[in-house]
Amino acid sequence: MIYLPKSSAGDLAKILQEAMAVDRSGVYRDGPVYERLKADFHGKCYICEDDEMTAIQIEHFEPHKNVLVKKYSWENLFYSCGHCNNTKNAGFWPMLDCTEFDHEVWESLNISLSIFPKTEVKISLSATCPHPEKGQNTIRLLEKVYNGKDATAMKTDEARILRNKILRAHTNFVTAVAQQDVELIWKLISDNAAFSGIMRWWLRNNHPKLYTELLT
Repeated sequence: MIYLPKSSAGDLAKILQEAMAVDRSGVYRDGPVYERLKADFHGKCYICEDDEMTAIQIEHFEPHKNVLVKKYSWENLFYSCGHCNNTKNAGFWPMLDCTEFDHEVWESLNISLSIFPKTEVKISLSATCPHPEKGQNTIRLLEKVYNGKDATAMKTDEARILRNKILRAHTNFVTAVAQQDVELIWKLISDNAAFSGIMRWWLRNNHPKLYTELLT
């Protein structure tokens, strides 16, 4: 997860208010609301950072529990994949908000890919996390999303497929670093790149000098 600043509602506020009056949830699955969400989140899931989703869903960051104000709040609408949206539930609330700068979401969650003895995404909470409870809830969600921890067989299979995607991206990134291809490295850690949060942590942990040159 990385910080992804969200645009203000602007003219979408009126569209959402009109939809709320008749409880028309399709308003954020098509048209200008959907397109703005897609742009704000760079077309990738805000939780797992996959950008090649076969099932795109608009997720409510805070569970709305059929409270219409929360259901149609622009600030509560996030771009997500089906795997993450269907994994996340009220049991993970509250959690770190990737659209809030002061939540320091990337700095709070050290996410790395372990290849041996098995492919696993490891997540730990930084000692400097400004919101420890939210951080721990976020970690529990990510462990279920990435590793299928305490998940159904179907969700475990989905997590394995996701890890395979991350492994391919990681291999490409490590190759780019080995070849000192700065242009490609920068592309793979940019906000719109898939799994860029994981790649940034790998770069910081394994090539701190290069990380400092590129990102500080």
